[in-house]
Amino acid sequence: MTEIRESDEPDLTYYMPHHGIYRPQKSTTKLRTVFNASTLTTSGKSMNSIQYNDGVIQDDLFTLLVRFRKHIFAFTADIRQMYRMINIDESQRKLHRILWKEDVNKPIKTYQLNTVTYGTVSAPYLAMRTLKQISIDEEKTFLLLHQSCVMTFTWMMF
Repeated sequence: MTEIRESDEPDLTYYMPHHGIYRPQKSTTKLRTVFNASTLTTSGKSMNSIQYNDGVIQDDLFTLLVRFRKHIFAFTADIRQMYRMINIDESQRKLHRILWKEDVNKPIKTYQLNTVTYGTVSAPYLAMRTLKQISIDEEKTFLLLHQSCVMTFTWMMF
């Protein structure tokens, strides 16, 4: 997240509404932020309604299960905070702005999010596409692993 200090607004910006969810019973994250990119703007459109989403690229469950029978080894992984590890192109960050006030007596600050945000329609696609690209990029490095294993990636959705 980067604080925005300039006073003039770009031609196209989107301020994403958000709120905190407090769960005292959780030991790791008692307070988490929930973003809502489906909130309509004055134009009647939301960020989710105008975002490009290339669809589902993950295989269906049946195909994944059958693939487990084909290989000697199987690995699964839970990629923690996966969306926060995928950067947004700098030209698109102005569409991921938020307002934040640390204290009642302090001024409101403007920030832009630098990574993929849970709550946007394109986030699941971007996560899976990133994994697919890593697999393509690293296939030669890990050729033996690639040929003898099936790897599935899952992540926790709150």
